[in-house]
Formats: sequence, structure tokens, C-alpha cells
Amino acid sequence: MAAVEYGARGILGLLVPQANTTSEPEVNVLLGADLVLLSGRLTSAAPGLRERLEHYVQRIDAYLDTFGDAPLDAAGFLITGSTYPMAHDDEDALFARIGAARGYPVVSAGQAIRRALRALGAKRIGLVSPYPAWLTERSVDYWTRAGMNIVAVEAPETPGGFHDIYVMRGPAVLAAARRLADKKPDAVLLTGAGMPTLGPMIALARAGLVPLSSNFCMAWQIEQRGSTAPDAVAALRRLLEPRAAWHRLFSERFPSSVCA
Repeated sequence: MAAVEYGARGILGLLVPQANTTSEPEVNVLLGADLVLLSGRLTSAAPGLRERLEHYVQRIDAYLDTFGDAPLDAAGFLITGSTYPMAHDDEDALFARIGAARGYPVVSAGQAIRRALRALGAKRIGLVSPYPAWLTERSVDYWTRAGMNIVAVEAPETPGGFHDIYVMRGPAVLAAARRLADKKPDAVLLTGAGMPTLGPMIALARAGLVPLSSNFCMAWQIEQRGSTAPDAVAALRRLLEPRAAWHRLFSERFPSSVCA
């Protein structure tokens, strides 16, 4: 019997940037039954994005401490920008050390996406980037070092607001992704955990494309406890099916966010 009332299949921790309004709704929709998601905020008083990204990765242990002694079964560091400058081996080693010290797997967003791409055998990637130019360059470099051929990069239009990435809308993300279709990528990566992705992903999957996003890959990885074993890969493929079960849940929870 589980130690607490809710979470018979696991209690999962998620660290997200302080103003992010997107990740928890998307990850919750993707997780299966009897899983509990506890969220923590990555906070920094730095005024600039570059500095905040550095602070987030430097202070991971302090952020994980905010979960106290909650019986976590896995945790995710859901921001890609903080680990883009890192060598992949260094990123993997850092999160392996943190997980070993904590007694449960801790997965970065970059790791989650890299594992999904490897599991699917994807090499040619179309990238939808919500970032400023300097961070898009870091993203392209990160995925190139992972062995990906970036066939094209598109940026969604934004109406502008308190943070450009958090006020982006699904139809703009979908339009950017559709502009990549004629490049015939193995996968379309909607990068950036603050960008809305699930509505666009449903439309893209039903159009025959393979869409991935930071939130999507993280939900898969923390539910699978960081595993890429055959049953975990099978679970990933079920999530990618054109009529996956989570599509209905998303449409019921967020009907205004369904993309045509």
C-alpha cells in the first residue's frame, strides 16, 4: 500500500521556472492514473534571462529541498535553456549524481527529449523555437551535438506580454510547425517548456507528423522513472498515437486550447 492516500503508482516532483503557467497543466494531462504531481518553482532575483538560466542549474539541490521529505519516486528539472551550454556527458553525470544522492531519478528536460529522439530513431529534426535569437542558437547547437540534423527552424508569432513565451498561443505554434512539414523531418520538436504544445501536437499527430515537446517528453520520462527500456518506449509510442487517450482529456480540460 502507498504511504499516502493519493499516488498509488507514484509521487512525482516537477521543477519549473517561477513564472511558467504552461508546464503543470500539460504534464498533468499526460500522466496516467494514480500518479501525483508536486510542483516546485525555480526562483531567481536576477533581472536577465541569461543569469536566471545559470542560477536555475546551479541551485538544483536547493530547489529539490523545497519538497521536504515528500516520498518522491522521480523528479524533473523542466527547463531546457539552463542545460543547453552543457556537454551532454556532463549533463547526464550531474543529474545521475543528484538522483543517486536523493534516492530517486532526477531527469532534465534536455535528457528527456534526447531519450525520446533516440527511442524513436529520429535524426532529422524540425525545430519550433520560442526563444530570443541567442537562445535559439544555443538550442540548435545542443541538438546538433546530440547528433540531430536540424532541417529548419521556425518561430511562432507572439502577441507580447509579461513573458513572450508564456503568452504564445497554440494556433501560432501550430502554424510554425506546419511550415516545417515540407522538410519531411523525422520529428518536429516544439522546444521551450513555457510554450503551449499539446493542442498543436494533437493536430500535428493527426496530420501524420511526429511531434515532441519539452513538457511531453518530461511527462513520459518521470512517469517511466527515467527509463528507456522497451516497455517505456512502448509507452512513448502510445502517447504519440493519433488518437491517444490524453487527447480527449486535454479537450475536456482545456476546450478553448484545442487547435484546428
